[in-house]
Amino acid sequence: MPWNTNLSGTPLNIAAYTGAQLRVVAGPGTGKTYALMRRVARLLEQNVQPNRILAVSFTRTAANDLVDKLAQLGAPGADQVAAKTLHSLSFGLLSRNSVFQMLGRVARPLMAHEQDTMVCDLAPDFDGKKAVNKLIEAFEAYWARLQHHDPGWPNTPLEQSFDHALKSWLRFHKAMLVGEVIPLALDFILQNPGHPDIPAYDHVLVDEYQDLNKADQALIDAISGHSAVTVIGDEDQSIYSFRHAHPEGIYEYATTHIGTHDELLNECRRCPQKVVSIANSLIAHNQRLAPKVLAPHAPNVQGNIYIVQHHSIADEIQTIADYIDWYLLQNPTVPAGEVLVLSSRRQIGNSIRDSLNAIAQQNGRGWEAQSFYFEDALNSDIAADGFALLTLLVDPDDRPSLRYWLGEHKQDCRYRPYRRLREHCEQAGQSPRLALQDIAAGTLKVTHTGLLVAHFNELNQRLTALMPLDIPALIDTLFPDGNPETTSIRQTALLVAPNATTTKEFLDELRVVITQPELPGSQGNSVRIMSLYKSKGLTARLVIIAGCVAGILPSVDAHDPPLEQERQRQEQRRLFYVGITRSTETLVLNSSIRMPLAMAYTMRMPLLAKQGGDAILQASPLLSELGTSAPAVILGASWRAQLGF
Repeated sequence: MPWNTNLSGTPLNIAAYTGAQLRVVAGPGTGKTYALMRRVARLLEQNVQPNRILAVSFTRTAANDLVDKLAQLGAPGADQVAAKTLHSLSFGLLSRNSVFQMLGRVARPLMAHEQDTMVCDLAPDFDGKKAVNKLIEAFEAYWARLQHHDPGWPNTPLEQSFDHALKSWLRFHKAMLVGEVIPLALDFILQNPGHPDIPAYDHVLVDEYQDLNKADQALIDAISGHSAVTVIGDEDQSIYSFRHAHPEGIYEYATTHIGTHDELLNECRRCPQKVVSIANSLIAHNQRLAPKVLAPHAPNVQGNIYIVQHHSIADEIQTIADYIDWYLLQNPTVPAGEVLVLSSRRQIGNSIRDSLNAIAQQNGRGWEAQSFYFEDALNSDIAADGFALLTLLVDPDDRPSLRYWLGEHKQDCRYRPYRRLREHCEQAGQSPRLALQDIAAGTLKVTHTGLLVAHFNELNQRLTALMPLDIPALIDTLFPDGNPETTSIRQTALLVAPNATTTKEFLDELRVVITQPELPGSQGNSVRIMSLYKSKGLTARLVIIAGCVAGILPSVDAHDPPLEQERQRQEQRRLFYVGITRSTETLVLNSSIRMPLAMAYTMRMPLLAKQGGDAILQASPLLSELGTSAPAVILGASWRAQLGF
């Protein structure tokens, strides 16, 4: 199909523009992917080499989706377009031998449980774990904001000492922090602009520009060189301040990139008209650099919105599960993937998943529920142990995993004997594994390392038992079925396993999925449950947001200064805006009145009031900002009676 078939208006302008710099401001559901796809199709039809086109997306899901849709259009060479996330692009660059040899680093990202072990090792010299974590956060902020380029950085003797100790640990363990990846790639490109390992492109297209931080945006500029660049973004959908996102970048782009041409997509073709109305009312409460209003798409239905308050969080979870079951029975042609459940707390989301799966199993339904809180997959000791064993099975010399294993879940991670082992290795030029083998064999003596050797011997026994196992057996052994502490990592591993032919491929893909998750589409057979952060780019006929209570949505740190609290409140409002604009038909917003105190403490909820063993909750103040198009709040029992489920 020709690239401009049935194309008109702003989407045609975006696809057809031939200048060097194009900025597209695009609200949710306004067809930015469609316009971007047609733009790439035009380039391919005009004989631009597909490997000279780079499409950068914030998620792997969006990048793969673009390639799939291009292929559906019949665009020539669509499968050869470089559709990547910035992290995958940077890892690819840093993983090349010539690059990491120059940097003296290895492109092996630390997982969260491995970073905890690093914190243990650094804590004695820097006033404890809490202080070390704050220093790491500060350094990642410096890198994300390019402050590490400032003269005199690090700024204080303490930071200078920590910078040395941190990098020394990472070099010895042949690893890097996830937050370092893009700044390191950027620094390499800036210092070696003509290096043959740096990929070259004629056209660079960047989605979700507002979610990139300064280092990300500088990397785009560095890679682009003299390429034609298209950036697409929306300040109202900037939700990643924890990555130090720089949403001002989309607003300032025309100033920093002279000659930029602008296009605006503001007709929401995805959402029902009522959803567009409440979304506009909500986001109007934010201070914005360039305010805009979403326009409803005239042919779209009015849609259904329910705002429901439940007696307790247990009632909320069960009612949501019962409603989803009823909805799928009422709409037998609708795939279960068209149901999207969003919760900012995994405890709520996973409980809804468990209730749904109990209903499906008891009644022989043809669907299931899956949750996608990938960041929590390795939170438990047994899950982290399994991942470490899998890593060491693939690479027995992997130093971060070996270091984690030797810590044996101790509060101090056995840093004293490990420090002695590391000092020997650095002096002798020997790896920790070989040194431990020699100590175990009696050919080397390093004082007070007996416990490390005992755990090293246990490790070797475990690895020997794992060696004959295929991937399904490894999953059953490392992440056993029926154990609540391995539910998330087991689900993730089962998703990955069909795409892997070797244990190494399985490990590599599992690591990527945990750190850069790829989410399933709406046509699958599973109800999708995830955080609001992960919902960016997804759509569903039925969207349910659970836990719309003060302290969860918005979640604001009461200890921060007022200005910082307001910044958090505005980002949480944008997060809610993103969540509600996923719906194409029905939207259900839920709150509850009470929650067990233990659950509230686990979720770090601010306690407004108590009654017996319960925390008393209040509906999110964001619900009062939805405007006159929002329906009145209905109690859960009345909602059940009204719909008949």
